[in-house]
Parts: sequence; structure tokens; C-alpha cells
Amino acid sequence: MAGLDDKISEEIEQLKRDIVRIGAGNADGKYEVAYGTLFDDPEVEQFYEALLGTLKAAKKQGVVDFKGQMLLKGAHDAVPIILLVPPGDAPEPAA
Repeated sequence: MAGLDDKISEEIEQLKRDIVRIGAGNADGKYEVAYGTLFDDPEVEQFYEALLGTLKAAKKQGVVDFKGQMLLKGAHDAVPIILLVPPGDAPEPAA
């Protein structure tokens, strides 16, 4: 299982970088991006085997937060994905 755990950790670290790259600061001083914006990003489309699976694993680890358990393209495009634990080299988000 170490290989799977390593892959999940790698994808969560990349998810953090992608949210910083695509997202913007919110009123709470955290990075935030809409699910649809994240889903439609070309780099995100190419990297993740299953974006929702990575998001759920990151939520379970307290790295991100979003409302609900399931996100569907189209129906949940406007749902904000909030980054709770940014990568160490991330600049402070601009609100």
C-alpha cells in the first residue's frame, strides 16, 4: 500500500499547488477556487487520474474543504474548494 499512499500524497501536494495557481484569496485569507474552474484547467485535466478522489482524500486529511460529499461537473461548478493547508512555498493570497 506504500505505493498507493505515495501516489495519493503526491496528488494532494499537486492539488495544493494547483489551487494556489488557479485560485484567489477569499475573505478568510485562504486560497479558494470554484470546482468547475479547477476541473476545466488543462493542467489539472492531464495530471489527475480522478480529481474527485483526490479532493475527497485531501478533505479527509484536512487539507481542503468543500460543501457536500460529491461534486459533479456542471451541477457543482460554483462550489468553492477552500485550501486549508497551502504548500510551504505559497505566497499569501491576495483577497
